[in-house]
Amino acid sequence: MAPPLPLVAVTGGTGFVGSHIVEALLATGTRVRALVRRPEKPGWLKGLDVEVHPGDVCDSSSLAALVKGADAVVHVAGKTSARDLTEYLAANAGGVKNVAEVVRAVAPGAHVVLISSQAAAGPAINGVARRTEDAEGPVSSYGRSKLEGERELRKVAGLKYTILRPGAVYGPREAEIRDLFVAASRGIVPVLAGGRPRVQLIYALDVAAAVLGALKRGGRGESFFLAHPEVLDYRLIADTLAGLRSPRARTVPVPAGLIRAAGVLVGAVSSFGKGPPVFNREKAGEMLQPGWLCDVEPARQALGDPFQTTFASGSKLTWDWYRANGILR
Repeated sequence: MAPPLPLVAVTGGTGFVGSHIVEALLATGTRVRALVRRPEKPGWLKGLDVEVHPGDVCDSSSLAALVKGADAVVHVAGKTSARDLTEYLAANAGGVKNVAEVVRAVAPGAHVVLISSQAAAGPAINGVARRTEDAEGPVSSYGRSKLEGERELRKVAGLKYTILRPGAVYGPREAEIRDLFVAASRGIVPVLAGGRPRVQLIYALDVAAAVLGALKRGGRGESFFLAHPEVLDYRLIADTLAGLRSPRARTVPVPAGLIRAAGVLVGAVSSFGKGPPVFNREKAGEMLQPGWLCDVEPARQALGDPFQTTFASGSKLTWDWYRANGILR
């Protein structure tokens, strides 16, 4: 009799990053059990050979059946937008605490892979790339909540875990950086803050490859930054996106002061609505940091060098997917 296929439980699998991780797991022959808040709306999991389990990471009573018998748990679920720090903490720290404690009680041998964020560590200081051994310095409520989630994971004694901190993730299905692609398709690409801030991005499928590498390596209580090693400034990003269109889109400068003002204005207007703000002062502040840089060499060596997609190739793949799905003109 053949041995049973490995079983991996995934939270956040209906979303952008999580769905790519689920597909990568399925491609290896792994059984996947996914936590879904509304099974009638499985999002990007629709049509995939996935065992759907109803529940919510904020409801610990719904997690035991999810993780029972699992060899590993990939925790992706969380909030990237919220009205305040309390709301962020409930999802991004409380959710991690619930998952970690239930795994320890129900599946103590399972390896937990936490998808955190570079925001938990904070931006580069004086242009020096962040390393995992550096003291953290998050600059937003989102970043502070992701850091608190990492701390909650580490508190659970005897747990096998790996923490992954991706930079800004782009790729098919993404819905925030997508606005820059839409702008390019209409003929204009903004060059934000004089084009000077520098970032390292990561293609969604490279995040999924890093998760596979972490699962293969096993839980050793390690943390890794995830990003392509290439450093991009905002002008290079704008020029790359402009070149995806034929005829080429125009680039238009957007000064930092205007971005800050938009953060204040949109945040104030959003405070009267029911949902989280699409943009606010904190998000503007993150965008205007001089550098979101990190040392990815440890991840390259430990996780099988998953960063294979340059921004030039990844942006073209993303552009083609948006066009094929009717998102771009």
